[in-house]
Amino acid sequence: MSTGASASGATAARVPAALQSFFRVADAWELSEIQQCKLLRCPSAAVLRRYRVGQGPRLTPAQQKRIQIVTGIHAALAKNGLSGERAFRWVHEPRREVPFKGETPVHYMMDGGVDALVAVAHLLSGR
Repeated sequence: MSTGASASGATAARVPAALQSFFRVADAWELSEIQQCKLLRCPSAAVLRRYRVGQGPRLTPAQQKRIQIVTGIHAALAKNGLSGERAFRWVHEPRREVPFKGETPVHYMMDGGVDALVAVAHLLSGR
């Protein structure tokens, strides 16, 4: 007889490691499905839900790059002493400095494409 834990483990085994990392960040940042779709450039919430259970289409190289940058941003936040609630606040509170100009980092990243993701990664790494 199968348990929920083993079924969950089987699902996790089907989800690529990159997506598992992305979803951990998305969960930590409490992103809505729409926000996740925008960051990942996923065509719909239905496809996103399929990705979560290991049944989505193959990730494009551009999506893989986005995931790498987003998970790097999350790691850089932690390296800068911003983890848990502090990381959540940093991502969701409006920021005055360049490049945000009053936007929240999450909206800046969703709307600005890969260039915005890279800009945030560079900001956090001090480049």
